[in-house]
Amino acid sequence: MIERLTKNEAPSLLDTDKANELIDAINGLYNSTGAGGINVRQNDDGSLLIYAGTPETINTRYHPFEIISVGESNVVVNAGLVNGVLPSNLTVDNGSGSSYICLDISADTDGVTSVSIVRENSPPDGIPFEENGINTSFKYVIAIVTKTDVTSQVVNHNLFFNVDIAAEIPKTSVSAGEYPNDIYYTWKQTM
Repeated sequence: MIERLTKNEAPSLLDTDKANELIDAINGLYNSTGAGGINVRQNDDGSLLIYAGTPETINTRYHPFEIISVGESNVVVNAGLVNGVLPSNLTVDNGSGSSYICLDISADTDGVTSVSIVRENSPPDGIPFEENGINTSFKYVIAIVTKTDVTSQVVNHNLFFNVDIAAEIPKTSVSAGEYPNDIYYTWKQTM
């Protein structure tokens, strides 16, 4: 609620009557109960959201890979990109108990080739190291859900994975001109 102004106490350049009209209009919006199908809600930041209909009709903005809904039969995920690749599906069947909603990522030496969203009953293994090559498939957790609710939203942004050297281990024997180490590669998620 904004306090009204008193004549001769307001800043000298302000027309008190006009300012009070504006203050009354804003306060009226704050106190509106939705006459004529118009509803008013105050957001967490103090701003007003004015919309026609019920709160369910407001267009909600979701972040990439954010869980939109969890139902007994399925989980709906907002679209997101992995190295510019859109998942082939945005809905997975739900199960009982806790489930891990994961990106099933396929890749080759050129990068990510396909992405799908899957549900796992247990957390997937981390991205394994591959000796002198790259993994062509791995899973990455984006959320943990129960039968009816989101327990943890792990990812809420687009993802990008680079091939990274995880370790170099010296070879037991090396020929002339040969690199002296076995190189282990992995995929590293970067922003």
